[in-house]
Amino acid sequence: MGKVRFGQQVRNPSPSTAEVVHLILAQEEAGLVKYSPRALEGHDIEAVHQLRVKARRLRSELEIVAPVIKVKELCELRTDLKWAGGVLGRERDLDVLYELLSSLSDGPSHSLDGTVLESIDDQRAKESRRVRKMIKSKRYRRFVHGLSAAVLDPPLRPAASRPASEVLHPGLNATLSSLFHTVDHYGPHPTNLELHQIRILTKRGRYCAEVASSYLGERATTVATTLEEAQGILGNIHDQVGAIAYLSAQRMLLDRDCTFVASSEAPSAAIDWLTKSVTGLKSLWREPLERARSLSHDLEVQPVRVRSFFESV
Repeated sequence: MGKVRFGQQVRNPSPSTAEVVHLILAQEEAGLVKYSPRALEGHDIEAVHQLRVKARRLRSELEIVAPVIKVKELCELRTDLKWAGGVLGRERDLDVLYELLSSLSDGPSHSLDGTVLESIDDQRAKESRRVRKMIKSKRYRRFVHGLSAAVLDPPLRPAASRPASEVLHPGLNATLSSLFHTVDHYGPHPTNLELHQIRILTKRGRYCAEVASSYLGERATTVATTLEEAQGILGNIHDQVGAIAYLSAQRMLLDRDCTFVASSEAPSAAIDWLTKSVTGLKSLWREPLERARSLSHDLEVQPVRVRSFFESV
């Protein structure tokens, strides 16, 4: 379970939207400042992972609070976060694939041809160089500096002075409703692509619930941690499905070149193991999501005039 990010403060049980925006910007900016130097060293995969998480999370959180952020600054932040997240994501995806296949290769029945892991490692090295180049760039430094300035003086619109429960709660309801409607729409046996879409929506719901913990407290935190549990299972499915696709493609290429004869059984064994693992994981993800659905019924605040708010911003 993840730790609480936005806990409701005893001295401030009803924060303004501006205060929530400040919390969001401050936490993600602190993470970027902390992990950028470590990622720049080029051998800390956890730092790259954390940078990607911070960029991805902030991009999602900005969508939650977008109605109260000035348009120009919001567009600039979105653009830079998409750029940084893309560069970081390519290396992180390869790190996950390498770690997963390396762990499988520890078993003698799954032992992979060395060229498979070497090929991934070569790609990782190239992406690592791109990450280091990005972090050293003027654009990245300008982005982090701008974010630091926004922490001190958030670029807010007048509606940010309203209570967070009034401004942000409609977005939480809409996000969770979209998630559970999608789960119902896909039925009892979603495809891998549909599970990936559910994973994305689950992540968005989790981020919304974490932000909502600033004005709903423990009720929203419980929903967020339950969604995080489902997200973890769906993430493992996504990673393992990707590994199956990668191994299958590599096997086809090596078979075509007649270079896979001596060890052809090992990738097949790894693919079989991954396929069984995915089957098992697919029986687990729905239960925490249904728990989150039930818990979300408790996320109620006093009725607000949503229409009048959006007319004013």
